Amino acid sequence: MTMCVPESRILRWTFRRAEDTVICELGLNSDDSAYELRLNPPWDLHRTTKEVFDDAMQAFQRHAAIERVLIAEGWMLEGFESVIGATLAHASSGG
Repeated sequence: MTMCVPESRILRWTFRRAEDTVICELGLNSDDSAYELRLNPPWDLHRTTKEVFDDAMQAFQRHAAIERVLIAEGWMLEGFESVIGATLAHASSGG
């Protein structure tokens, strides 16, 4: 008997303003029990902000709220990725 194990998908948005970069990721947590929304703000390069949601719609609504704030503050969406089999990234440096 063959068992099919679905791979997790990570959605990753990259925003840029001048030399700074913000990466926002949405994916399942390590045990697939909740959705994690992670943001690595350039003003604190050693910390990734993580929010956990039981519902995908709540996670997407929160992402949309964050995106609206970033755009209002002059950030531009530089790229979007949908990656299968990826894990959520840790904080990365800006620029």
